[in-house]
Amino acid sequence: MCVVEIRPGEGGADALAFATELADTIAAWAVRRGWPVDRSAAEPGRTIVMTLAGVAEAELAWLSGTHRLQHEPRNDRRGRRHTSTATVAVMPRRTRPTGPLVRDEDLRVQTMRGRGRGGQRKNKVETAVRLQHLPTGIVITRTTGRSQAVNLASARADLEDRLRLMAARQVRQDTDLLRRTQVRSDRSAKSFTHNAQRGQVVDHTTGRRWSLRAWRQGRLDQ
Repeated sequence: MCVVEIRPGEGGADALAFATELADTIAAWAVRRGWPVDRSAAEPGRTIVMTLAGVAEAELAWLSGTHRLQHEPRNDRRGRRHTSTATVAVMPRRTRPTGPLVRDEDLRVQTMRGRGRGGQRKNKVETAVRLQHLPTGIVITRTTGRSQAVNLASARADLEDRLRLMAARQVRQDTDLLRRTQVRSDRSAKSFTHNAQRGQVVDHTTGRRWSLRAWRQGRLDQ
């Protein structure tokens, strides 16, 4: 499973229309290949997100980069050529872990005498717990619970929350880095040029060309 993000670049409403057109092309191509597609609605200035099931990132990675559209709008009486851009980023579907992250073999547990809320020693029994997570070095101490079991359970729950937060943050960072390496949205950047007057699409990385009609119909394998 992979995720395709299509973001309108420069060009205002034309860029949004172009981004929507790119999403239509990818969806049509996916349908031709029998890939289920889930697609978000296009909104002004928003990224269109498509999730394709049963597809590896490598099968779509060649579409990533900056797509540039050159066209002459009908409402421009001077016949000036306009340029709009949209970026395509293709990423693996990254999910947050759902199972327990705290494993007994990753823990070092130390016990000590517990303390009351005022800081005084509660008793001579070692009810307090110092929990260290060896892979990350995180240390959590619990001293105010009534028993060692209560303090240990509280420390483990806190550690689980921290590890999930770290995992979610890492997913965001990895996704942002991958996105930045794939796309630029300014007009000077280009991986693909869509020329409406010539009726063709050019892949500047490989030199491949498509007719604009075939491209819009999702016939990208031709």
